Amino acid sequence: MSAYSKKYKREVLTELFSNKWNSAAKALLFITLKASPVWLIPVVTAKVIDLANQPEPSIIRLVFYLSIGILLFLQNIPAALYYTKNIIHLTRGIGRDLRIKICKQLQVLSLYYHSRHSVGKVHTKAIRDIEIIEQLPKLAYEQGYSFLLGLVITSVVIFLSKPIALILFIPSVAACGIIAGLFRRRMSATANEYRKSIEGMSMHLNEMVTMIPLTRAHGLEAHQLRSVENGIHGVFDRGSKFDMLTELFRAISWVVMGVMQLLCLGVSIYACFLGHITIGDVVMYNSFFITLSSSFANLLTFVPQLMQTRESLDSIIEVFNSPSLEANEGKEPYQLINGEFELRNVSFKYPDSSKHIIRDFNLHIKAGTSVAITGPSGGGKSTLLSLLLGFTHPTKGQIRLDGKDMAVMDLRTYRQQVGVVTQDPVLFSGTIAENVAYGNDSVSEAQLFGALEQANAREFIDELPEGVNTRLGVNGIKLSGGQTQRIAIARAIIRDPKILILDEATSALDVESELLIQKAMDNIMKDRTTFIVAHRMSTLKNADLIAILDAGKLLELGRPDDLRRNHNFYSRALEQSTSL
Repeated sequence: MSAYSKKYKREVLTELFSNKWNSAAKALLFITLKASPVWLIPVVTAKVIDLANQPEPSIIRLVFYLSIGILLFLQNIPAALYYTKNIIHLTRGIGRDLRIKICKQLQVLSLYYHSRHSVGKVHTKAIRDIEIIEQLPKLAYEQGYSFLLGLVITSVVIFLSKPIALILFIPSVAACGIIAGLFRRRMSATANEYRKSIEGMSMHLNEMVTMIPLTRAHGLEAHQLRSVENGIHGVFDRGSKFDMLTELFRAISWVVMGVMQLLCLGVSIYACFLGHITIGDVVMYNSFFITLSSSFANLLTFVPQLMQTRESLDSIIEVFNSPSLEANEGKEPYQLINGEFELRNVSFKYPDSSKHIIRDFNLHIKAGTSVAITGPSGGGKSTLLSLLLGFTHPTKGQIRLDGKDMAVMDLRTYRQQVGVVTQDPVLFSGTIAENVAYGNDSVSEAQLFGALEQANAREFIDELPEGVNTRLGVNGIKLSGGQTQRIAIARAIIRDPKILILDEATSALDVESELLIQKAMDNIMKDRTTFIVAHRMSTLKNADLIAILDAGKLLELGRPDDLRRNHNFYSRALEQSTSL
């Protein structure tokens, strides 16, 4: 995290404040007015006390000083309200803008980034880290600025009355700086450990919830709980360490300030004995020192929180600064695509690996051709689909769609014309109709029911109490695996795509449903370029071509009838499935 430069952090913070300087300035003004009684009332009090020592008491001056004190207190109410209004706009606005910015960034980060960062960690960044950052201005105003304001006012007032009295305060300020310097590095490191432990715990909790069905099915509750408990204990241990260090910092600082306060009282009383200052001055100086001590105590709270804020800012910058981006802005869009693909000497390996998953791959597919991709597990089938979708990019070579290099095109406009059904389809917690029509608000009822009909989903949906308006997920029903798959297939059908990507699209269906779905898929694959990954031979047999992959290489490419007559992976698998 420390790799991020101070300059880059300043740029991020400047961007966050870019449209909030007006609120920031107003908040500064009103907190100054709001805090003015704390620092000016001691001056008024000193003047009133000194009036008691005058040989001829002045009622006019007494009323004057008391009126000033009352006005100082009364203005605190509107000043506090206006300060709160502006600081809310500042802090909540930063939180809002950061969350929008991080959501936008997550949308353009590559799937490789998302595969390497758990959902729990991303949640921690978007919720806890941003919540800490958005409180920075409030902490800076109410603790940092208030302390500095008090220090300036105290110094000015004392300088104008008795400049030599500043000697009482200079050692205290120096002591504060030395203590903060001694603890800063240790608190920063401890805050970093604490934040990382929270991210780890969040990751383990997310995994636990996701894996509950599998855990319960295998009776591994105790095993899974131990993993989560380790993360929770880690948060406890590192949080306790941070709290203890913070409390030690506060305790030492409080003792130092307390001793300095007593010394200030003793010296000022002695100066009064000698006639250098009045009793009112003694009261004023000690009131200043007590208030400064209170402000410094608040500042002590600010320092550890500042360490946490810095760690949270680094955590957010990690997302903003990630090089793993899918850059589409400014690139040429695909208009109406035909679906002709050409892969030229394509190789692919992950950045942190030396092993190529796809190697020297060449393939030319005409528009409207259906290609079934098969081969042993781990042969590179899913990686090839990821390359065809542009989720990952070739390490070497080129993929061309309709004669255009996909690397220089806006892939969002390409994917808008693609229908995808994966092995593990994702449905969100809306209605069935909303899930099928996802991203398309202009879908008619006829289109909706037509897609469900083709996907063999109409029958079970009509039996639900609310039909297509039945809610899924949170506070809704839970579909079976086969039903979920059919909803996902209907979602692909309703888009009327030019290209279909089917990754084990019928894997969750029973034999009867698979036959019905396969018939529907055969119909919608007509005149569409289709890539099918499947292990069931019945899913592959109606494809125009079958590509056999092994260890990332294309071993054979041919028509199903031609390949079944040769000795290869497809013919062996087909023979085995027939004998079952």
